[in-house]
Amino acid sequence: MIVLTTTTDNVKVVLGEAIGTNQARCAAAYRDITTTDYTPARNVTNTNGTTAVDAVPSPAASTQRVVDLLSVYNSDTILHNVTVSFDDNGTLYTLWKGTLQAGETVVYHDGVGWQKLNSAGVPMAAGIQSATNIQTWDGTGGAANWVKPTTFTPTYVFVQAWGGGGGGGAGASAANAAIKMGGAGGGGGAYAEQLFLAADLPATVSVTISAGGTGGAPGASGAAGGAGAQGQSAQFGATLVFGGGGGGGAGGAIAAAAGGGGGGGGCAGLGTTGTAAVGQGGNPGINGAKGVVGVTGGTGSDGPITVVTTHNAQDGGGGGGGHTAVPANCVGGASRRGGSGGGCGAGTTAAPAAISATRGGSSGTTGGAGLGGTAGTNTPPTAGGAGTARTGWGGDGGGGGGCSLGANANGGAGGAGGTPGGGGGGGG
Repeated sequence: MIVLTTTTDNVKVVLGEAIGTNQARCAAAYRDITTTDYTPARNVTNTNGTTAVDAVPSPAASTQRVVDLLSVYNSDTILHNVTVSFDDNGTLYTLWKGTLQAGETVVYHDGVGWQKLNSAGVPMAAGIQSATNIQTWDGTGGAANWVKPTTFTPTYVFVQAWGGGGGGGAGASAANAAIKMGGAGGGGGAYAEQLFLAADLPATVSVTISAGGTGGAPGASGAAGGAGAQGQSAQFGATLVFGGGGGGGAGGAIAAAAGGGGGGGGCAGLGTTGTAAVGQGGNPGINGAKGVVGVTGGTGSDGPITVVTTHNAQDGGGGGGGHTAVPANCVGGASRRGGSGGGCGAGTTAAPAAISATRGGSSGTTGGAGLGGTAGTNTPPTAGGAGTARTGWGGDGGGGGGCSLGANANGGAGGAGGTPGGGGGGGG
């Protein structure tokens, strides 16, 4: 119970710093009791920055003012340190002192005490630090710095990083009746996370922003397609958190030759670019055993050259879809939290007969190999579908592009990978 009994008693509220845009809002409800009357009353006011204001004014003479409710709401856009004090004729006694994030409220109820509410009006557990600071970087690559917050004292720092997806390879082109391979899909970028004690980190930490690898250059008539480029890795500090970029997909050949999809990025290394062999998933993990039946932890999935549908990963990137020497095309692999691999582009047999493109992988709890970006169709060729962007886990891989059986007609382009970290589809 808070009771004001003299004309020099009041309850004051003051902020610890200047406002950003708005003063905090104070509301009080109370009862004035005399020997003959019982009168409910209320008072509303705004704070005045670092100058204290009377949230509950002094009572009249021979009156007891019983405070039933006192509320202070931070309507500003920045955090404030708030102090509520009982003023006994100029001597201040602290009733409540703490921080209020934007949108938070502290409320006193007679018989209950003080309770802090979050911006949704939900009571917060006592003793829990509610202040948060989120810093995000994305885009086309580059460098930045994480800066430790100074408006409050952070306890923990949680870092999430997604490497960039690898670019898909371009398809081969030839006017004569020959086996022509579609480009293989790029590997997905890895997901990495780490929880730090804020006290263990310096005031600033360098950040490397990942970017997706570019797609391979199309081959002119009679030439093989170029390989896609590796995706860039995302890093927090030099070694603190590392999300490896996915490998680029192999370019399509004019021959009975296999082409590996890009290996998915790992939490300790990038995925390799596919060649005539499997694109290896990024470390940690053993080469050759990284994803035919799924991999765990931060290992990236291989980009296969045999037709499998289970080259998936958990936190590492999914492998891009490669193809056999027949050709027979592989779908893009998936990852639970990393980016998924792109699908393989369409090719032809020597007859010629079209070999259809494949879909990219899909990330997330309901994802899987071959459930991402849609494959392009053939004759006339269409581009593969782009991978879906995701929030909270890696993006889907793009679908492979379709092919054409006619002379002087280009195959369809592969689809772009979804963000963050989806691998690009291979070209037809």
